[in-house]
Amino acid sequence: MINNEIQKGLEADARRVKERILMGAMAERARQVAADLAAFIEEHKWSQTKVANKLGVSTAVINQFLQNKYKGSLDEIINKAVNLINSVGRRERRPCNTAYIDTSVAKMIGTVITQTESFSDEEGKIGIIIGDSGHGKSRCLRQYAEANKNTVYVELDDAMTSTQMFAEIADKLGVYSAGSLAIITRKLIDYLQNRHIIIMLDEASGLKVRQLNQLRQVIVTKARCPLILAGNRDLYKTIMQLTNLKGHESLDQFTSRLMYILNLDTKASDKDGGLYTVEDVRKLYEYGGIRLASDAISALRRICKTPRSGRLRTCALVVSALHTAGVVADKGEITAQLIIMAIEQLDLPVRARLPLTIHEEIIEEEKQAVAKAG
Repeated sequence: MINNEIQKGLEADARRVKERILMGAMAERARQVAADLAAFIEEHKWSQTKVANKLGVSTAVINQFLQNKYKGSLDEIINKAVNLINSVGRRERRPCNTAYIDTSVAKMIGTVITQTESFSDEEGKIGIIIGDSGHGKSRCLRQYAEANKNTVYVELDDAMTSTQMFAEIADKLGVYSAGSLAIITRKLIDYLQNRHIIIMLDEASGLKVRQLNQLRQVIVTKARCPLILAGNRDLYKTIMQLTNLKGHESLDQFTSRLMYILNLDTKASDKDGGLYTVEDVRKLYEYGGIRLASDAISALRRICKTPRSGRLRTCALVVSALHTAGVVADKGEITAQLIIMAIEQLDLPVRARLPLTIHEEIIEEEKQAVAKAG
């Protein structure tokens, strides 16, 4: 096997882009790039404002450049425009699986949401989804919200105060979101009462006990809405703290409203195969005319079962990188050996968390499965 096959494929792709970038361009080059940018805008249905934001310039600059009237540094605006066009083009050339896949995890998450909703009658109930990075929680939640218009998806971050958190929820609902915490929550309660709406908060790992209690009071008790929280093990640890600790008394009331806790980390380590079936893996990572060998499927499932490995995100990165390798294009197939090679050549963090003998272990597992079936 050719050494550094993956790196060579990625470097060749990068060179193809770099060769198109012309520095120190003159007026004729500026007119050509302006025409290319106009065609790019038309093809992708982007606004001039969106292009300006991507390039870090004003809309006026883009407008003047497109009309060949820009008096500023042509080298700089040309370089930025060409880089944008090439970058988007590179992503579009690379085969990828952008379709939403109804995996086993997606079905489990859907069950949490529907069950939490169905038991929310006199007051709302709470559903919790726990899992480290790479399980696909966010994508599943966003897809559910897109398909069910009574559902609001909000992405939190650790820097948010309680006021900012409720303001973000209000903004997503189209409710006036300015003012104090008391004003915003009052408007939220007035809006949500007697409405059929599910509130889903993603990236909820950093929520404190006080914020959990505020959510319980406002969304669940007073507004009577189902509440779905998704985060990593830190969220679970916060919820499961002892309630006899000072300031944690409210957790009793919070946990009494819990309808469902789905712990994806626990299910991923299940000895019966983990979260993702063979069919799931094929749907997710067979695309662009490239097949997955049976040992490759086993390797990808092994990554999905490994804690702190990036799981699906790492699998997607590895498969995408392998599509640049000539050996994959020639054979039309990805094997476990190629997956291991990609992990090693890209020096991915998962390398330190997977057994060095993963390939041999996969072969042995397949032999045992065949023997058991026979």
